[in-house]
Amino acid sequence: MDKNIKLQLSVLASIVILALSSCGGGTTASQSTPEQSDGVVRVIADDTQKFDQERYTASPGVVEIEYILDGFQAHNLLIEGFEEDLVLEVENGETATGSISLEPGRYILYCDIAGHREAGMEAQLLVE
Repeated sequence: MDKNIKLQLSVLASIVILALSSCGGGTTASQSTPEQSDGVVRVIADDTQKFDQERYTASPGVVEIEYILDGFQAHNLLIEGFEEDLVLEVENGETATGSISLEPGRYILYCDIAGHREAGMEAQLLVE
């Protein structure tokens, strides 16, 4: 094989390996609790059926929630035990907002579309 062709194949292989290694293995939810400096709890969902965090925090009283879809698959957001009080629905990159009055405690946020909660669309909301 010609030296030039070997060099070109070597460079091409290196580029392919670099590109594949930078793609990563997908998105995983962060375990840290994000700061809510403006008092709004921002929950981001994506098409991998995960929330961007495993835990969110809020102050007691009226809790403002902004539900952001970073994708296209339809999702909703409910609080376990308060399903009649707040349901946020998003699809096709939409953002939905709502508010609910919560006492101090631990709550569970989840998506109740079939299979989504089981796939990982569940997170804690710590009100303190």
